[in-house]
Amino acid sequence: MTTPTRIALLVTVGLSLVVAPACSKYQAEKDGQDVGEQLCDVREASADELDAELADLQSALAELADDKALFTAEDRADIDENVSDLREHVAAGNEELAQQDLAVIRRSLANIEDDLSDTGKAAVDGFLTAVDDCVDG
Repeated sequence: MTTPTRIALLVTVGLSLVVAPACSKYQAEKDGQDVGEQLCDVREASADELDAELADLQSALAELADDKALFTAEDRADIDENVSDLREHVAAGNEELAQQDLAVIRRSLANIEDDLSDTGKAAVDGFLTAVDDCVDG
């Protein structure tokens, strides 16, 4: 192997070691943002749309947790309970309590962020960014 070929190979390997984790974090952040947007869709759902939006949210949460190993069973149970409260309050048309439910879900995810890998943190960051729009909005 010639010296230029070795240098090219080392540069290629070095770049792949830098780029691959960055792509993984970007995808995790995007996935987290998609889940956050789905949570906002639940909040905005009409009574007819609510069950379908909740099913989509549960599916998105499960996929994100499976792909990024984000949640412990206890964390997931807490989030599921808060989502159940959100469903109840959206169905009842109680905007104030629905807003509080979103804030609690957001806080729960922010609290578990410290225990996550960089990829998991990126997913939570994406989620929080999306949810901030409907918590503050």
